[in-house]
Order: sequence, then structure tokens, then C-alpha cells
Amino acid sequence: MLRLQPELAWIGGRFRTGVVLEVENGSITRVALDGATADSANVVRLPGRALMPGMVNAHSHAFQRLIRGHTQWKPAGNPRADFWSWREAMYASLAQLTPEDVYAVSRFAFTEMLLAGYTSVGEFHYLQRDVDGSAYEDPNELAHAVIRAARDVGIRMALLNVCYAQGGIGQPLQPQQRRFATPDLDAFMAATGQLAEAVSQDAMISVGVAPHSVRAVRRDWLPPLAQLARQLDAPLHMHLSEQPAEVASSVEQYGLRPVEVAAEEGLLSQRFTAIHATHVTEQEIRLFAESGSTVCVCPSTERDLGDGIAQADRFQHAGVPLAIGTDSQTVIDPWEELRCLEYHTRLVRLERVVLSEAQDEKLQVATPLLRVGTADGAAALRLRTGELAVGQAADFITIDLDHYALAGWTVESLPAMLALSGSAYFVRDVWVGGERVVADRAHDGLGESYEAFVSVAEKVFG
Repeated sequence: MLRLQPELAWIGGRFRTGVVLEVENGSITRVALDGATADSANVVRLPGRALMPGMVNAHSHAFQRLIRGHTQWKPAGNPRADFWSWREAMYASLAQLTPEDVYAVSRFAFTEMLLAGYTSVGEFHYLQRDVDGSAYEDPNELAHAVIRAARDVGIRMALLNVCYAQGGIGQPLQPQQRRFATPDLDAFMAATGQLAEAVSQDAMISVGVAPHSVRAVRRDWLPPLAQLARQLDAPLHMHLSEQPAEVASSVEQYGLRPVEVAAEEGLLSQRFTAIHATHVTEQEIRLFAESGSTVCVCPSTERDLGDGIAQADRFQHAGVPLAIGTDSQTVIDPWEELRCLEYHTRLVRLERVVLSEAQDEKLQVATPLLRVGTADGAAALRLRTGELAVGQAADFITIDLDHYALAGWTVESLPAMLALSGSAYFVRDVWVGGERVVADRAHDGLGESYEAFVSVAEKVFG
């Protein structure tokens, strides 16, 4: 049994002193608020450290870590560098990746996530085929490579297997999209079921279902994909309303906006998470709220692509749970994603302290933001984590209270320091499933992972 006594622990939306956490078989078995344990001699004391639930990255494309820094330009003759031109650069990076390359890039991305304080990741996996577009003998070849990467670094993962069958509504896949192809619905569903069965005994890995988007999946495929998620008791995630062009195409083809399509086809529910949902109406927000759906926003990617600012205040007001994701890996830092939710909304609203809730006779923003990064993200992935509570997975991090950037903290101010001024550099230790995978800011596999990643980058970019 593992017993930890940090200086502070995040319990019930506030930091508390005198907490002892007991862990056995990968789960939290006791939370003693008075510091008392049956065997106090075997307590591991953590002075100068605050214990928190690990952050949850609800939306990731690990392979896109490879293109960080390589898309920040545009042709001199092209005045725009929007999502669509970025997408072409992303496609080009995939041309040479072998399964072992995908493993190496994913392993490095997952290691970077752990070091930043993420203990769980929802990997939206849509790299399915060989470099020439042919199917692997095992249709889950690349999914297994990503799973192996997660296991090797020690991060909890929900692999969200992506269905991707058309290049636009009613349009064939483009040649550069050949590696994403899942042209046969029955074959995709069977492969996803096989993948779920293969990891069914693994406490660290689970499988979900992910129709890529309205533009990439036929509308008549959506109900059976939703049914598959129900059969597997799995999360169901989908990109929705990421760019105005997507919304316009959906309206032109179906007479409905993307969220309305998802609602009519029975996708919206408590197991459903809409990714981005940047360009939605009040009626669509009500559809999310009434169905219990979550919205996962990825502020660092959305600003990088110039896609727009999430309507976080309207989602919160309607009672729609929010989660965060790293998406394209432009930034891997949960604290950056969280503060951007609030700060971007302030810029739109021209006011301060927007995503707040009442606490101690004040309207506070830190507690709801930290919940977005932990418990709400875990719920979106249907993971038993995100809180320091009995029965939860033992996934938690420590914050270095002696870090110079936290100088002057108090128990009352520390949550806001982390949520609104925080940094991955504050993270000192990381446990996942009761195993300490980062100790004093070090991950044992970082050196080897770094070298393998650089080798792949050199092969792709020269």
C-alpha cells in the first residue's frame, strides 16, 4: 500500500492541509482528512508539494506533434494561412511514417504530456492505413502502435477509433487522405470491436468510437456508429462546427447545421463529446445541454489555426460540461489551455472573471477551470479518474510549492495561481495507476524517446 502526505491536497474544490492518501492496486482506497492512518510510520511525506488530480487531455492527435513549428508559414502568393492550408501541410508529413515511426512520435508526445501534468489522454486516432493507402493485414496495426506507446510511457489512454470515409460531404477521399480511409462501415465496426476486446483486461487502456466529422462520415453511418458506442459502453466523440466552411457545407447539403445533424441522428447523449463546437448557435448549445453532452475545446490549437474562440461562457451558463485537449500538439500544457478558456472569453466579453461560480462569498474562476481540466475531462472519456476520492484511479500530480513563480502563494490564492498563471514547469511528480512515472520532473524514458522522435523528424523534414 502507498500512503502519501503532501503539504496540501486538492479535495472538494479547495486545497486542504493534513490529508493522507492511501493507494492500493492502482486505486485510491482512503482519503484521511485529519492526517491519521493505521500505520503512520509508512507514510511518504511530500513537504513543499501540493497533490492534485492529474489533468485529462480529452482530445489529442499524437502524430501531429511531428509538425510543430513546420506549418507557421504560407506561400508568398497566398494571403491566407487558415485551417485548410495547414491541413495540406499536415497531410504531407504523413507520407513516410511507418508503424514504428507512429509509435516513436506518439511515445514522445505522451511523455511530454506526462511531464506537463496530463495523466490521461483521449487519442482521436485516425491514421489507419499504410503510406500508399492500402490496408494493413491487421486493420488495427497503427492503433496497436499508439497503444504500445501509451503503455510504455505510463499514461492512461482512451483510444477513440476514428471513422473517416469521405473528403467532404458527398465527396470522395482526396489522395492525401488515403491513410485515414475506413471505406467499409461494417469492417470499421468489426475492427473497433476487436480493438476493444484486445484491451478489455487492461486497466490503463480503453477504446471509444469517433466518427471524424460531418464532412468525413456519411450521414447514414452515424446511427450505427452511435449504436456501436452504446454496445461497447464507450465514449462517442466527433469534431463539430470547427470552421464556418464546415457549417456552410452542412447547411447546403442537409439543410441542417452540424450539431443539428448529430442530434437528428441520435448521437447527442451523456457519452457524447463534441470537439471544438466553435461556431454554434444558442439552439445548438441547448441541444448539448438537454442531452448531457460535453464540449471539448482546444484553445491553443484553435488560436493557432485561426478557427475562432469557444463560447465557453454560454456553454457554462447552459450547464454544458467542458473539457480541454491538446489537439494538434502546438502546445502541450494543460495550464495554458485552462487559462486561455477564461482569458479568451474576457477579450470577447470585455470584462474580467467570467467563467466563475460562487465560493466563499466571491465569484471565483479557479475551481470551475480546474474541474474542466480534471473531473469533467475524465467524464468525457468515461474514465474513473479526475478526483482525489475513494474508488478513483490513483492518477495524480504534485505541484512544486517552492517554485519561484509561485512565490507568495497562500492556500486561498494558489488555485488561481495555477489555473490562471500556471505552467507545466510547476509539475514535480506524476503518478498514474499508483505508479510514479515522473519523479522530480524526470521521466526515465525521456532520453530514448527524444532521440527516436528526432530521428523520425529528420527523416520526414530532412
